[in-house]
Amino acid sequence: MLLIGGCAGSGGSSGTAGVARSGAAGAPALRGPADGGAAKAAEAANLAPAQAIVYTASVTVRAGDVTAAASRAKQIVTGAGGYIGSEDAETSSGSRPGTTITFKVPAARYAEVLDRLGSAQIGRRTSLQQHAEDVTQEVADVDSRVASAKATLASFRALLAKATTVSEVIRVEQEISQREADLESLQARQRTLARQTAYATVTLRVDGGGAPAKRRTHGFTGGLAAGWRAFTAFVGALTLALGWALPFLVVAAVIGLPVYGLRRRRRLSRPGAEPQGPA
Repeated sequence: MLLIGGCAGSGGSSGTAGVARSGAAGAPALRGPADGGAAKAAEAANLAPAQAIVYTASVTVRAGDVTAAASRAKQIVTGAGGYIGSEDAETSSGSRPGTTITFKVPAARYAEVLDRLGSAQIGRRTSLQQHAEDVTQEVADVDSRVASAKATLASFRALLAKATTVSEVIRVEQEISQREADLESLQARQRTLARQTAYATVTLRVDGGGAPAKRRTHGFTGGLAAGWRAFTAFVGALTLALGWALPFLVVAAVIGLPVYGLRRRRRLSRPGAEPQGPA
């Protein structure tokens, strides 16, 4: 345990020494009083962390030719150094054609590419949503924790070489295993942040300008299909008319049949109304 405690202490000392060395290396050279302001400004610029932003956007356009519009959008993105993350095309019969493409665009060209995707080059823009998340603090925190975890892991590995008993070796190896797992988790998060900040995510939705064109057939098959469609349309119209008139026919029958029977009985019961036979 004393060895592990000494390792932790040496890890902190090495980390402090590393920071001191990096600060000394990154500090500007000493200058005279005349240029002291410029030296301070340069030092502040070196110490300021780079801003890390995660950009996401969603744009919807309407185009007459969905395939051509999607092809132009792909050319714009790939020409800017981006790539296609996913694509979902809708070409089923009876629905308006469309496609949804998710692009990964270099963050430095995000605004330019987004403007072009929503311009007349692709179609008529109907909607646009943008979101920017500042993760500068998280990036700096993860980077710092990764550096600290590496320094601590190196100290434990050095301590393992100095262990003299089996129990010491086992305890140090357990610590090393835990520290390696922590470091791998931090590095995975570091890589994820690097990808998110290096490439913006732009989702493009292209809607067709109208209903999909129907496939036409000619000859006997086309005539047969047209005749069948006309027949089914006629039957449908006839069924609709019958369904519309059926309630009225039922009411007329309920009221008309008793009235007709009553009038017939009255006519037959009148004197002289009996039908006469031949003379």
